[in-house]
Amino acid sequence: MEQLENEFHNLFFESFNSKSFTLSSLVIETIAGDWGKTTLQKNFDTKTTIIRGTDFQDITMGRSSNAPTRYVKKKNLINKELQQSDVVVEISGGSPTQSTGRSLLITNEIKNSFKLPILGTNFTRTFKTENLENAILLKSYLQFLYLKRLFFNYENGTTGIKNLDYKNVLNIKLPDVRTNKLFKNYIKKYILFYKFIIKLGKQNKTLESIKDAFLKLYF
Repeated sequence: MEQLENEFHNLFFESFNSKSFTLSSLVIETIAGDWGKTTLQKNFDTKTTIIRGTDFQDITMGRSSNAPTRYVKKKNLINKELQQSDVVVEISGGSPTQSTGRSLLITNEIKNSFKLPILGTNFTRTFKTENLENAILLKSYLQFLYLKRLFFNYENGTTGIKNLDYKNVLNIKLPDVRTNKLFKNYIKKYILFYKFIIKLGKQNKTLESIKDAFLKLYF
């Protein structure tokens, strides 16, 4: 992942004199997250996995996360279930040393790694895009700006919980890295990396299951 971040860093600064654009041009719509209920109830009858900001890193690296199981309304699942080419952004939370704005790219490989439908928590917002290339581009910019600690300048809230002014973030004028001749190569590398990481994660889960089975059998 660090190698991809470095490649995007280079693309960004090599494209600095190109035409500018805003991330809003990549986003079809934004959808609020959900939290649901801990137990099955009358209207909250659909079992799902809710992804929090704290789960983003493990999911990205193909590791098992502690994302909780919750029950949501069926209509909310229909409207909010995460799909390939979605980018989930943590818009509430943070700390004095960590800004809001962590993000997670959703691919079919990630969806298929969960047994239940997946939704973002109510502390997140889903940015829907037209295709996977636009989603990768959006995710790459968000990750770049997050690592540059820019999102501290786009937070509001006087209590312990900070909120990201994501609407203004989407309207920041940025150099368009798509003008760089190496952009398509970057997208290909990103897709291959994601698939490889998720594959490794599945293999690790299988090995852990085999290990647990042997331990129960012989000890």
